[in-house]
Amino acid sequence: MSFRSTPLFAGDLYDTALRLAQEDVLKTVPSDENTPSSKWQQMLGLGWQGVIVAEDDGGVGARVQDLAAILEAVARQGHGAPLVDRCAVAPVLLTAAKAHRQAAELLNALMLGEVSVCTALDAGEKGPGRVTAPWVDANLVLQGDLLAIDLSEPATHVLFRARELASQDSRLVMLPWTQVASRVKRYTGVDDRQYGDVALSGLTISADQLLLQGAAAVSAISKARQVGALMSCVQTVGAAAAMIELTIEYLNTRQQFGVALSSFQALRHRTVEMYVAYENARGLVLNHIEHIDEHGLNDDPYKITLIKLYLAGLARLVAESSIQLHGGMGMSWESLVARLAMQAMNGSLQQGGSSECLDWLTVQTLSEST
Repeated sequence: MSFRSTPLFAGDLYDTALRLAQEDVLKTVPSDENTPSSKWQQMLGLGWQGVIVAEDDGGVGARVQDLAAILEAVARQGHGAPLVDRCAVAPVLLTAAKAHRQAAELLNALMLGEVSVCTALDAGEKGPGRVTAPWVDANLVLQGDLLAIDLSEPATHVLFRARELASQDSRLVMLPWTQVASRVKRYTGVDDRQYGDVALSGLTISADQLLLQGAAAVSAISKARQVGALMSCVQTVGAAAAMIELTIEYLNTRQQFGVALSSFQALRHRTVEMYVAYENARGLVLNHIEHIDEHGLNDDPYKITLIKLYLAGLARLVAESSIQLHGGMGMSWESLVARLAMQAMNGSLQQGGSSECLDWLTVQTLSEST
């Protein structure tokens, strides 16, 4: 029994990212939370934040599949860099708002690796009529919180959606990190990554910090969330492939009663279930990325919502199975398979968790039936 996965998009980008993401079993955490890790500095230096930004806007002008190649490779190594947030979601938002002077300046600095922008986009149009985003009143005073923003690497700015109090219209707001740093409550997630909640209530912003409003903001946020959701699925595919490879290698090596564990049929059946689910998910993600590269994004997240929902099930299936098939080894954080499992399961909650996807699909189905 053997298995070697085929990358979604093999090539130089995949190979480079795979080598860069390799690290020791226990990574060194910088003592200063405002100091980026050496690997993150390398990623910024390579221009990964500008991979899908058009050349006319100062970016690389590559396809979505090129960014997917990078994210899949990094995910296979269990590396916790915030690539989806900083290299997919933030560039899409800033590109949509490039007519705004500050957004254009920030986008240019992003390409050069001089800044790193974290995002906080609530469910918004996916929720059944509920308001979950922060809101801003007529005096440009914010109320509400930003929850679970990814701070596994330092950020210089934060982009988020706020609702206008009277009309409930969407606003895309940009704040420098120095303006919110004292309002952040940090904590460590189950995947050992750093997150933070930001209390915005009482914070006054300027009109220049409103990058997009109304329909333009809704469209930009929808497309950014779709790209983010798809890239989170890419990370799940990469982590799942690595977990299956590690599990099969372990079963071939570990012996019980004088024979390899891979000779036990019950364990082989469990492994095949993982493999079949992985291949189905890989095909879905591959097909949708190729479709986007050919036809572009639209404002309808229906397909990616279904894919994200399926990938959430894959993440749990492969994570639980790989840990169980590794036995006690699978519970050790020093084992790569344990970190991959935690990151895959936690990643399935980001950029649209299962409950959020089901909520949106329910509302969409009901609206189409009336």
